[in-house]
Amino acid sequence: MHVKRIGTLVPPTTWSIPDLGERLGLTPAQVRLHTKFFGQERIAVADGLDIVDMLVPAGREALQGNDPDSVRYLIYAHTVQHIAPPSRAVLDRVRRELGLRNASAFALSQQNCVAGLYAVRLAQYLLHNAPDGAHALIMAGEKAFSPRLQVIKGTTIMGEATSACLVGNDEGGHEVLAIAVRTLGRFYRCNDCSDELKSEYEQLYGNSLVAVMREALDDAGLIPDDVAMVLPHNVNRYSWRQVARDAGIPFSRVYLDNVARIGHCFGADPFINFADALAARRIGPGDVVLMATAGLGATFAAIAVRVGERANQ
Repeated sequence: MHVKRIGTLVPPTTWSIPDLGERLGLTPAQVRLHTKFFGQERIAVADGLDIVDMLVPAGREALQGNDPDSVRYLIYAHTVQHIAPPSRAVLDRVRRELGLRNASAFALSQQNCVAGLYAVRLAQYLLHNAPDGAHALIMAGEKAFSPRLQVIKGTTIMGEATSACLVGNDEGGHEVLAIAVRTLGRFYRCNDCSDELKSEYEQLYGNSLVAVMREALDDAGLIPDDVAMVLPHNVNRYSWRQVARDAGIPFSRVYLDNVARIGHCFGADPFINFADALAARRIGPGDVVLMATAGLGATFAAIAVRVGERANQ
């Protein structure tokens, strides 16, 4: 499978953490935790845009140079399980505005912020016996419509941005070398878990993310030294420092620019970071990158990708 092109919509409006902290009811101590310790400075805010307004431009960018009629599957991988409007209405509008006449459309959300990377594996299965030239368009990201949704206590603050990733089995683009996904189902209640389970999850989090990263590298026949850049979720700088150390990857090879710039934008983070790292020439043709993320629930995923010769997304 190949990633043909990635499109993104990152709104121009951002709020500083102190200003957003008042809106979200954060204490001064909590603001300092996010800014000084976690490395978050500003959060992307898509004021005046609904979710379709955010998804369609990302989709158009991902489709550039490709025939919309080649898209057989439109997959919206969202974190919030009950979005407004419902995902069916969102997909109908997106499919119509992008002209995806041949696409079957559906959404998935059970993997929370891992949903986007999980959808790449699902697309690989769906396209296995598809005709040559068939594609799937994977979309991620959403609106953070309430303070309860926007803040994960002691961890991160959520931003609003979207991504679209066009994948297919035909040659060209960035080659997907291996995909690994792991779920620890006993944490399925997420933030509603007991204090005992929450403590256990905090202890297992780093090792579980490292394990899935190593699994993807092993399946691709690679070692940590082969990784030019980790393209992570933007949860915070602190947790990635520990994960990078345990994975045997220099911290300087974890692309964390967007932690401070836009915050944790649900399942869109690794795709946005891929596009931004390419645009900034932090990665280039032939480089191996490792997209990696974790989701409440608890699900972990990593995808090893070799950057294509025409590395223009």
